[in-house]
Amino acid sequence: MNAVIFALITYFGWGIGDVFGIIPARTIGPYRTMIGFIVITLAVFFPMVFFHTSELSQFTPTIFVISVTLGGLFILGNIAIGEALRRTYASLALTIFSSYSALIVLLSVIFYREPLTVWQIISIAVIFVGVFFCTYVPGGNSNLTASHKIGIVWALVGMISIGIFFTAIKPVVAIVGWFWPIYLTSLWLPVVVWIVWKKNELNLPKNWKSAMFPLVACTVLLRGGDFFFNAAIDKGLIAVVAPIAGAYPTLSVILAYFVFREVPTRRQITGIVLALTGIVALAWVSSV
Repeated sequence: MNAVIFALITYFGWGIGDVFGIIPARTIGPYRTMIGFIVITLAVFFPMVFFHTSELSQFTPTIFVISVTLGGLFILGNIAIGEALRRTYASLALTIFSSYSALIVLLSVIFYREPLTVWQIISIAVIFVGVFFCTYVPGGNSNLTASHKIGIVWALVGMISIGIFFTAIKPVVAIVGWFWPIYLTSLWLPVVVWIVWKKNELNLPKNWKSAMFPLVACTVLLRGGDFFFNAAIDKGLIAVVAPIAGAYPTLSVILAYFVFREVPTRRQITGIVLALTGIVALAWVSSV
């Protein structure tokens, strides 16, 4: 029963958290959203530091540098999906971004020699066919503005960045645990603040208050989902939790579609359906 509860909490946390994140990305911009995300993470999850202090002894200078460096990819991926959500359809951006699970599997095969089953290959193929339908614009198609096209590129950047991060961080997590590699991404806060300063965006827009609750909700839900997912892994419940939690894009994409009333093209809708089908299938077959 605990496994199912952990899985459902993660599913709804990640799924609803993604939708809440759309509002601040479009209201105050992805960079200022990232600043808020980091600050809230530092504050809300600071009490967990006291439960993981023993793991700090496992860090060597090399592991610390690798962890922080990879954290830059994590920050880039989150800023990229914010840019994508700001520029194009939320359901489209979230579908492309969430396909990073397929990239993780492929990179794990290349770098860690992990086995790949026939069903995983089929699922990954379906995901990438779906992403192709989402991103490819036939010549002469004027239905998509330049902003939408740039948004699609940002979604791909986010997918690649997060896919590389979660693949490369595996050996670090095996040594120091799952908490610090995520929490230490907050060390990039000064860099993000510097970028916002260079962009002359330190002053918040007049409607910034409307983004505060969604920003807090997004941070708590996404990081809370991370906590319950990793807690389930620690208890050896991955076979039950991974398929349910890994299907979270079905919730975030559907909610985004109905909440924001944005209608992608028929070709993109086909791609969204294919990619989501592949993501859910990959989560299930990878846990067997």
